Amino acid sequence: MHNKLKIIKEILKLPKVKIEIIDRDSTLEIKNLYKYFTKRHPKYKIFKNKTIGVMLFEIPRTVEEYESQVSGKNSVKYYSNRCRKLGYHTDYFIKNEHLDEMYEINTSAPVRQGRNMSKSYLEKVPKEEPCDAVSYFGVFTEENKLVGYIRLNCTPNLYVVSRILGHSEYLKDNIMYLAMHDLVVSLIEKNNKIKDTTPTYLMYDTYFGAKDGLKLYKKRNAFKPYKVRWIYKDEKSNLQ
Repeated sequence: MHNKLKIIKEILKLPKVKIEIIDRDSTLEIKNLYKYFTKRHPKYKIFKNKTIGVMLFEIPRTVEEYESQVSGKNSVKYYSNRCRKLGYHTDYFIKNEHLDEMYEINTSAPVRQGRNMSKSYLEKVPKEEPCDAVSYFGVFTEENKLVGYIRLNCTPNLYVVSRILGHSEYLKDNIMYLAMHDLVVSLIEKNNKIKDTTPTYLMYDTYFGAKDGLKLYKKRNAFKPYKVRWIYKDEKSNLQ
């Protein structure tokens, strides 16, 4: 009962934000994302699926501003620098060229965050038709082996981490801190080319229900929980 009251108090204190999900993609990727966010929560029916405790990070205008938020002892910048010195590097990649490596990453540990890996991770990684709404960002060894990746849903003012995973044998080198750091830097650079003043957010699932280790990872990466009102905006017709 005490824990429930604590969670309710936390929910009531959450800041509110309204975010447009702008759909310019010719596939159903973004529309299905919006439907998933706004359907009823499977356990707490009074809430929509991804509206309470949504972990967001407003992408800054400069790399300097970003790194000021993730610096210090045991920080994202600190771990990223250590990882880079070990020879790791990051880049966007084409999924269909790295299917076997992704499967090796997915099956490198049977349990993550105290939970058994779901069936979808244990099956061979399927090919995927490239589309503008999805990007893959990876961490590579000095020998160019993919050892960690982030699947990202992309819209004009919202990027969503839809899958993130690192090879268990390489996690000790802080590869996933390097992945998130360099991903954010790349999004800052991309936004600066567009020069749009609308706030752009990076989303990484929700706060409530996450294990302590994952909460710490999100906190170090400057994600904060919000109550979100999602607005779907179809702009595909404007592009035809």
